[in-house]
Amino acid sequence: MSTLMGMAMRGQRVAVVGVGGIGEPSAEICAQLGADMVLADRQPPDQIARRLQDGYGVMATACQIDVGCTDSIRKFCAGAGQLDALVITAALLPQERELEPGSAAWDQSFELAFKVNVAGPMLLAQILSRDMVARRSGRIVILGSLAGRSGGLLSGAQYASGKGALHTLVRWLALRTAAHGVSVNAVAPGATATPMIANEVVNIEKIPAGRLAEPVEVARVVAFLASPAASYMHGAVVDVNGGACFS
Repeated sequence: MSTLMGMAMRGQRVAVVGVGGIGEPSAEICAQLGADMVLADRQPPDQIARRLQDGYGVMATACQIDVGCTDSIRKFCAGAGQLDALVITAALLPQERELEPGSAAWDQSFELAFKVNVAGPMLLAQILSRDMVARRSGRIVILGSLAGRSGGLLSGAQYASGKGALHTLVRWLALRTAAHGVSVNAVAPGATATPMIANEVVNIEKIPAGRLAEPVEVARVVAFLASPAASYMHGAVVDVNGGACFS
């Protein structure tokens, strides 16, 4: 049996798109498991790439991507090379939540949130899954949210509905890739101590575990799904929310 119950990634190549918050510890765990890394964000995460390369003896490349821009996604995909796993954690939490429905500001906020949180990740996954399907091997992990299941206590309709749509699209893509040896899954974290919610007021009493998640606690599940150990998981949306919501 492989090291760590099949989670060893030595000799594999993993891309993490969105290395803030949960993305950075996800990349670090994959590097610890031996994977060469491709790290992408709005600004190339050069420092993180150097830290992983120096710390774990893996290759790590920093790239630029705007997940809300189709041209940027296509450019990244064209240069990404062969991947064994793709992790997408990039997301946008709109601050404007009480906008007048039907107003120009409402339309703009919804459009941007859906570009970044739904359309962009799915385009990225669809393009990069093609080579995986051709090789009959690969894993894709997309970060969903408890808000996509519960309706969202901290978020507006833009974020909650987008994450719900993303959960459905993960299942949609999984149905089309499973027979070709490619797994597509999602992780749905609850409130997590990341910069995204640094200014939010969280009612800890609503969380049975009694605290926020640490990013690494979610990242461990992300890394598992990105590893060969999750080979028979297809279309799952895995809850990591301290008991706040059960599927």
